[in-house]
Amino acid sequence: MAKFSRLFYTLFFILSVSHISRANIVYNVINFGAKPDGKTDSTPAFLNAWSAACASSDSSTINVPKGRYLIGSLTFKGECKSSDIAFQIDGTLVAPADYRVLGQASNWLSFEGVSGVTIIGGALDAKGSGLWACKDAATNCPSGATTLSFTNSYNIRINGLLSLNSQMYHIVFNGCQNVHVERIKIIASGDSPNTDGIHVQLSSNVVIVNSTIKTGDDCISIGPGSKNLWIEHIKCGPGHGISIGSLAKDMEEAGVQNVTVSKAIFIGTQNGLRIKSWARPSSGFAQRVRFLGAVMHNVQNPIVIDQNYCPHNTNCPGQVSGVKISDVLYQDIRGTSATQIAIKFDCSAKNPCTGIRIENVNLIYPNQVAQSFCTNAIGKTVGSTLSFTNSYNIRINGLLSLNSQMYHIVFNGCQNVHVERIKIIASGDSPNTDGIHVQLSSNVVIVNSTIKTGDDCISIGPGSKNLWIEHIKCGPGHGISIGSLAKDMEEAGVQNVTVSKAIFIGTQNGLRIKSWARPSSGFAQRVRFLGAVMHNVQNPIVIDQNYCPHNTNCPGQVSGVKISDVLYQDIRGTSATQIAIKFDCSAKNPCTGIRIENVNLIYPNQVAQSFCTNAIGKTVGSVQPNGCL
Repeated sequence: MAKFSRLFYTLFFILSVSHISRANIVYNVINFGAKPDGKTDSTPAFLNAWSAACASSDSSTINVPKGRYLIGSLTFKGECKSSDIAFQIDGTLVAPADYRVLGQASNWLSFEGVSGVTIIGGALDAKGSGLWACKDAATNCPSGATTLSFTNSYNIRINGLLSLNSQMYHIVFNGCQNVHVERIKIIASGDSPNTDGIHVQLSSNVVIVNSTIKTGDDCISIGPGSKNLWIEHIKCGPGHGISIGSLAKDMEEAGVQNVTVSKAIFIGTQNGLRIKSWARPSSGFAQRVRFLGAVMHNVQNPIVIDQNYCPHNTNCPGQVSGVKISDVLYQDIRGTSATQIAIKFDCSAKNPCTGIRIENVNLIYPNQVAQSFCTNAIGKTVGSTLSFTNSYNIRINGLLSLNSQMYHIVFNGCQNVHVERIKIIASGDSPNTDGIHVQLSSNVVIVNSTIKTGDDCISIGPGSKNLWIEHIKCGPGHGISIGSLAKDMEEAGVQNVTVSKAIFIGTQNGLRIKSWARPSSGFAQRVRFLGAVMHNVQNPIVIDQNYCPHNTNCPGQVSGVKISDVLYQDIRGTSATQIAIKFDCSAKNPCTGIRIENVNLIYPNQVAQSFCTNAIGKTVGSVQPNGCL
């Protein structure tokens, strides 16, 4: 599915720009009588400019210079001689101040039956706040107009457009094919009603990328009859998330298929990734859906399928959804939920959801354990081999874990755990295969075990306290790590951790504390690293508070995590790099109380070195390399 979608994206881009090389005629709306004063009705001028471009067989550009142009409801009709008409908008189109003028119309700017239309730049200010206030007061209000609508149209491109305060939907594609939307920005109040950012229905081969949507309803909504959609790098919030649905509005309804939503970021939204259908009979379906690489920040319902949608209990009580939902993948999704139920699959009793697959999903409810809820959902999770959540008095002895797809063993919200004589094995290049991960847990003992894997041998997440880790043989792997911390602004700290007599062989790190370079209330304190032996370890001792992979969500920021009272004692062995000790601490919250005692790390045939930034502490006894504290 992903390979197909990317191929479609590439081919569509080539096809969509291949016609630009022909002769181009420019039609300036001012020459047709438009006035850039924001007061004079320029609707006839825009229609006349369109008529001239439409009647020409040449490629055409309708130029809208800088200024504000008062525009009423208008329709650009197709069957043009030209299949290449561009709107180059350098100004702002503004709606009439009286919301009732547009409110009675279905659309403000409507394109019907057009082909090869491009909109470049510009702003559309629909002045919808008056209508929102009317609806909020529950008085006799018009329904409102969609700002920009395309119906039964082909080969449409929108690039760099700003849509402000739409009365209803901002942009709608209905019965369209080959659509490319890029670098748009949509803004409306978080409580503006029915102001979906982009709505797609009965359309195919639609690409929406690199855009920001802040609105009062769905950032993107996908209706019946939509197929082959690629949605990537969308920043959504406020709003209701990205939704497939509502489906089952009608008994006879086309399905939704081949939809990919990749690398979306949701900030404070009501939902994240949602599939929604009315609780009533329908021939509709949703299949082959891929939700990939999303990040949630304080989202109320990060992952949700709701097939019992029945607002106001009207036209649906006592019924069940006929929509069939199948083959849905949630992969590499992480972040924070604003409610304890982070995953909710409330599927149809008549047509259970099938082929649901959850891979590498990590959603946290701050300071508590997130939960999932499933009704009539069939599928599988791929990730941790063995997981304990909200559990007490756990003992694992003599277990062998081989080739986990993700984490081998996870303790989440647990107390009084004892792990002994286990063996964990996975390839050194296996991704995200932490041996043992501990978070929000206390009184955990891990001893006398061997871990060979592709990520941290043991990783210690937020909210962990009172851990004793001893006689661990680690390698290959990324070492024993506290972190990553600072994934979230509000985060529980890590405290009272002892790692004693560990042996590291050929690992990427030895003893590590790691935090993202961004604000957080987290901390790490009272940590003891004792008696470790390093064999050819790349970073034997490391504190990294500037962790920012791919420069995403953190450039220019500093870590808010406070690291204090950390002891490195009786540690010896060989470093695979010249920097054997590295303390790269936060400029805002320097590491304090760092103590290095009797450490001897050698870089073969050369002198090992240490590196310190924003680290405060002292060295005691024999320390090699020479301390930088």
